[in-house]
Amino acid sequence: MKVYSSRLRLGLWGLLLWISVLTAVPQPVAAQCPMCKTSLESNRKDDQTAVGKGINKGILYLLAMPFLLVGTVGGLYWHRQRRFEENEERRRRILEN
Repeated sequence: MKVYSSRLRLGLWGLLLWISVLTAVPQPVAAQCPMCKTSLESNRKDDQTAVGKGINKGILYLLAMPFLLVGTVGGLYWHRQRRFEENEERRRRILEN
């Protein structure tokens, strides 16, 4: 059980470090919002809807990426945790016999 708790602690420290690095790095993508707004406003005057549809698809793409990443990491964690518990159960059965 000690191995499990030390691995979990190490993983939590790694996650905390990763989150702190991501929040400390400046985000230059916020500067793009006024450009998108200007582009959409100018194309709305010309009755061009293709640009608006493209920007909407880009927004959906950007929205989906965090969900995919969190889902992948969560799925991998769940799978590894389940395998670890199955191995522990096998070890207990072997030691009991």
